Amino acid sequence: MKNIIIVCLLLTAGTGIVHAQLNNRFSIGPRVGVNFTNHTGAQSNSTQNMVVGITSTYSINEKSGITIDGLYSRRGFDLGGTNKLTNYLEIPVLYTSFFGSLGEPFRPKIYAGFAPSFLLSAKSNNNDISNQFNTTTLDVVGGIGFNYRLANRVWLNADLRAVLGLMEVEKNGNYKNRTIQLSAGVAYGL
Repeated sequence: MKNIIIVCLLLTAGTGIVHAQLNNRFSIGPRVGVNFTNHTGAQSNSTQNMVVGITSTYSINEKSGITIDGLYSRRGFDLGGTNKLTNYLEIPVLYTSFFGSLGEPFRPKIYAGFAPSFLLSAKSNNNDISNQFNTTTLDVVGGIGFNYRLANRVWLNADLRAVLGLMEVEKNGNYKNRTIQLSAGVAYGL
């Protein structure tokens, strides 16, 4: 009977430790930034647009993790006085490598992955042109950044990303999105 009680106590303690470790691996929070967007194809002028949403990271171990964001991402370009502006729900899925040790307050990172994007709207000089655009796109994403600890389990995240379109954006067009994204956010450990 004494052995059964000891085994039960060890299992309970072990379960609590594993649960605590899993809880320390996930963070989530808001992200906001600016997109510098253009496209491949004819000469056009880039535009500056906003990006806002939620970021989350699951740490696989001390040095790596999976980041998944849900972002409202505005993109566009100016071509000969015609301004085209698109709004997407962008869902980057990124493999992240962290540098430094887990306890350090400043941790640089690099990451790469892909981002499916879903068209929410498209306008040209305030006219709806959504029917001219493909409803989904796929982009390759790569970037650098850092996490800075603000408090226990609270991190400031700063990122510089390159987003390169793999698919044509317009149904009858011949161009793909190109975006440089500068953003910051605060992630809270759960």
